[in-house]
Amino acid sequence: MLFKRLLPVALTMAIGLLVLASYLVPDLEIRIVGNQPYTLAVLRAILVEWGVILAAFALLLGFLNLLAVHYRRIRRGQGVLFSLALIVSALVTLGLWIGSLLQRDTAFLDGVFNLIIAPAQSALGALLAFVLAIAGFRALRQRRSFGMLLFVLTAVVVALTQPATLFREVLGPIRTAVIDPITTGGIRGLLLGVAIGSLAVGVRILVGVDKPQSD
Repeated sequence: MLFKRLLPVALTMAIGLLVLASYLVPDLEIRIVGNQPYTLAVLRAILVEWGVILAAFALLLGFLNLLAVHYRRIRRGQGVLFSLALIVSALVTLGLWIGSLLQRDTAFLDGVFNLIIAPAQSALGALLAFVLAIAGFRALRQRRSFGMLLFVLTAVVVALTQPATLFREVLGPIRTAVIDPITTGGIRGLLLGVAIGSLAVGVRILVGVDKPQSD
């Protein structure tokens, strides 16, 4: 039992430190098997190729597990229509992808994407804007604060400065001078937070504090 817990953690730490060292000293040569030396950059490329293969198998297992879960839901009579639609759509998409690979022509699959998936994404994006606006107004009715008022005013200005509206000429300069710099700063702050959080998680895994393999 102790071996099963220590081996994944030690392997993760060793590979993580090796990949990290390959960015610091990529030309450093080490000997693993035989007398042929390998640089750390070459070893990193090999490990990345192994990771891509493992990710492909994980994606396949996830796809099969998705089909199995919704098949069990259909047998239990829970959400039959939605589960059946998901299974049929997944199998049809898989068949189209395999057919495009065999024919070495992705034009039909690209057409399906442009005619179905892209419009669906646009529709969901439009619905998201309305949902945020309605949620902001409801929150403003229940809890009136400066932050909620600023959120609602920002949403209104952004909505009224789109190309299809009549208030773009009037409210456009306000958005450019006030809202866009605040939005850009917020996005940069979020990205910096994500980067620092990812770095902290990576360091904790490298030193063995976090052990996701044992979960």
